[in-house]
Amino acid sequence: MKRYKSIATLLLATLLCGCAASQRLSTEDRARSKTVTLSEHVMKDNLTIQAPGWMNPGMMFGAIGGGVGAAVAGSLEGSTAGQSITEVQAAFDAYLKENGVSIEAIVREEFESVLRESGKVVLAPPTAENAALPVITVSVPMYGFGVTHALGENAVPIFKISAAMTDGTGKLMWTESEMMLPSVLSPMEATPWVKLRTDPKVVEQDWRKASRYIARKIIGTL
Repeated sequence: MKRYKSIATLLLATLLCGCAASQRLSTEDRARSKTVTLSEHVMKDNLTIQAPGWMNPGMMFGAIGGGVGAAVAGSLEGSTAGQSITEVQAAFDAYLKENGVSIEAIVREEFESVLRESGKVVLAPPTAENAALPVITVSVPMYGFGVTHALGENAVPIFKISAAMTDGTGKLMWTESEMMLPSVLSPMEATPWVKLRTDPKVVEQDWRKASRYIARKIIGTL
């Protein structure tokens, strides 16, 4: 139970300390932000995993294939009493990297798609010629997966996306954040953990759905 309490404490701390104040566009700023650029760079924080079997992390990655799977399986052989949450999350992160799953690319692509669909702004390419235009920057302070309850075998995305618009001088014009935590009330459909740890395409699919959901809420405040 200590591992469940640790991850719960982490998520609660993020919820309480990581919620930056929202800032809406002023009338003046709205008038001069009809055309914007979207930064190509997405900053991310560490992966967060709350999976079934925290009391026995060796069960979490047994079916991962390839070189990473062998390395992870080796690192989790025998007693898992000393296996830390950080080590388990690092193993899942390595699995994603080996399979080309990039949270930065997923979030940026989905955010851009929703932004274009919204019609709220005209997106210009982020070139030197457009450097004076307002720019929207997106970050992912938290991402991962979590079981919906302590004894569950299904997981939903853990997500926090933040977005900010600044003008050509660096002045903050608008900012908003939205968070999604693991719960039976999550708006995302839960996925069996075994699918997430064995099929990276399922991971990407679930993260894209979560990114679009949160992006719509954030862009709705523009």
